[in-house]
Amino acid sequence: MKLYRPPEELLAEVDRILAAKPGHLSPLEAVAEVLCQGRRYTWVGVYLAVGANFTQQLAGVAPHPHPSQMARPETRSKILISIRLAGRELGVLDAESDRDNAFGAEDRVLLENVAQRLGLFLTGPGKYLARKARQAV
Repeated sequence: MKLYRPPEELLAEVDRILAAKPGHLSPLEAVAEVLCQGRRYTWVGVYLAVGANFTQQLAGVAPHPHPSQMARPETRSKILISIRLAGRELGVLDAESDRDNAFGAEDRVLLENVAQRLGLFLTGPGKYLARKARQAV
C-alpha cells in the first residue's frame, strides 16, 4: 500500500532533490518517484517543449510516448500541468492514476507547485538536462 504524504512534506522533498548535486538518478526521475510514492499516482512524467508542436520526455517512472496520449491501459485519470516561467511554456508535468477521479484540488495545487519548481530548476541548475534533450531531438 502506498503512503499518502501531505503536500508540504512532498514539496520539501522536491526542493531537497532539486537543490542536491545530481547523483546516479536524474533529479527529475527522483521527483517523479517521490510523487508516485507520496501520492496514489501510478505514473509521473516530465516533458520538455522543444519545438512548436513537439515535446521530449525528460523523465518518468517508465517511458511514455507523449503527454496527450493515454497509452497505459491501467490509466483511469490523468492531469497535465504546464511548466512555465515568466509566461514561457517550458514543458508539461504529466501525472496519471489507475483510480477514477483521482485528482482533486489539493493534487492540482501540489502539482502546480512542483511544476513551478521544475521551471526554475530547468532554467537554472538543471538547464543541462534541457540542453541535452534539445540536442537529442
